[in-house]
Amino acid sequence: MTNENNALAKGSTIEIEIESLAFGGQGIARHEGLTIFVDNAVPGQVLSCEITKLKKRFAFAKRLEVVTHSKEEATPFCEHFGTCGGCLHQDIDYKSQTYWKGRQVSDTLARIGKISQETEGMGKDTLGSPLETGYRNRMNFSFQGYGDELTVGFKKRGSETEVVSVGTCPLLPESCKNIPAMVQSYCSKSKYGTYRHGKGGYWRKLVVRVSHESGKIMIHVITAPSKTHSAIKGLEELLFAEIPDLKTFAHSTRIGRPDIAAGERLISLKGEPFITETLKKSDGTPVSYKISPNAFFQTNSAGAEVLFQNCLDMAAPAASDVVYDLFCGSGGIGMFMASSVKKVIGFELSKETVLSARENAELNKIENCQYITANLADKDGIPVELPKPDVIVLDPPRSGVPAPTLARILSMAPEKIIYVSCNPSTLARDAERLEGKYTLTKFSSVDMFPHTAHIECIALLTRHDKS
Repeated sequence: MTNENNALAKGSTIEIEIESLAFGGQGIARHEGLTIFVDNAVPGQVLSCEITKLKKRFAFAKRLEVVTHSKEEATPFCEHFGTCGGCLHQDIDYKSQTYWKGRQVSDTLARIGKISQETEGMGKDTLGSPLETGYRNRMNFSFQGYGDELTVGFKKRGSETEVVSVGTCPLLPESCKNIPAMVQSYCSKSKYGTYRHGKGGYWRKLVVRVSHESGKIMIHVITAPSKTHSAIKGLEELLFAEIPDLKTFAHSTRIGRPDIAAGERLISLKGEPFITETLKKSDGTPVSYKISPNAFFQTNSAGAEVLFQNCLDMAAPAASDVVYDLFCGSGGIGMFMASSVKKVIGFELSKETVLSARENAELNKIENCQYITANLADKDGIPVELPKPDVIVLDPPRSGVPAPTLARILSMAPEKIIYVSCNPSTLARDAERLEGKYTLTKFSSVDMFPHTAHIECIALLTRHDKS
């Protein structure tokens, strides 16, 4: 295959210099008018590469060897880096990671949302995580195989099905780093194999959670349904005997096909029904959250403090303000704001999650938070009889805010919107859809997942006419 603008073809070998990182983690180079994307590349490296796919304006290439090293390179700290799909950037210095993530988000907002580069926060580095390793408070592990071939780990880089046995993961705190190896050793000796849709099997997911504040550990094992679950009791006893900080062992079953780490039916729970994580505001005020086996909570506790505090600072609410917390989860951001405002009203689809948010408000003795079960994708999801919001906090899934919700926000016309997003593309899209009444006036991003391509964004949108 050739390209009319150059002599390149699939299979061609070229030498290129990596200029930057694309959103998603690929290195970007330029060659004879083409933009070339390369996996496993560090800005500043000169690489020998093989063209694997060629289009009219861009190409993809495979790295063959490093011709010239970059000053931005770092030595990976995990033996599985390169094969495990969990981390992409351990080979890049952490300061450089936050630099490039900041540029990726700014470029995305400018390109999709037409956000001016003069907007406050655009072009700035992503705020780094206080912890670069051991920062995870939750980790989901997959199973694969049967008997001596059974493995517990992460999906192999570039694969949707193959699992890499990791044994330990340095992104978890020291107290629970070796849990995957213990579970793998036990399960490989059981008579059960990994669940495969339509083909039977038993083991599905292992979820390890830990409170960074108390050190308490929760283990949640998700399996296929069974009449006896005879293997679970032995695993439970082993882990309680070997892990001093283990306070909760939960076992759930899942029938649904999606390969997600969430149980559909709780079969048994030994120990405490939840662990508690406590975050602190900049003034030292603690806010605590109960975390049950299926509860959503930000997976980087130290990073969550940075994220939530930035939301509060950016909103700068008045004491008389009413705040709507849409897609509120277990109450995370809204409860961080509660002491600064008149009232917080949170909305979430899951009844279980709404109950968790109410329990968290009670735990913190917060009396001005109200939580409502609502389908925000429905145009009538937000009851009209509620007090009008002055500030709306949005923390939607990666797909962004549903169109009916955006329409409802425009009709309520709050003075400010705080938009939190793990996907800058949908944030940019939704900001453009709101631009008739709102302007994105301030922006920030937080690195909740060091060494990965993921970024958490915070945007302040202010209403044009505040009369």
